[in-house]
Amino acid sequence: MRVTKVSDPEFLRLTHMDTDVVFGHLNDERAFFEWLARIPCVERYFGDGPRGLVVQLTRRPRQDELRELLALCHRYRVGMRQLAKFETARNRAWFCDPIAYWHEAVFGKKKRATTKS
Repeated sequence: MRVTKVSDPEFLRLTHMDTDVVFGHLNDERAFFEWLARIPCVERYFGDGPRGLVVQLTRRPRQDELRELLALCHRYRVGMRQLAKFETARNRAWFCDPIAYWHEAVFGKKKRATTKS
């Protein structure tokens, strides 16, 4: 497993934050970007061709900020797999909860235990 420093700019970067997003109205689009801009750990966001909408964070998201990112991604159907990198020992109990609405979107499907007959 690769150990990533929190100060690594790539670790603090979310990409393709606009993939498959459908805005129902101009105000819906405005609400998306206003919400994103209000998340305290978001430093800036910009379009970058093949990487789509890129969101640069100033630091690892705190609990409430991570919950906001989860909610924003859920609301606008943004892929959440890249949020898995923010799992820590401190947030594991709630973030990795298998019954949480985001669990499958962030961590993938649970593997079924196989039994030998």
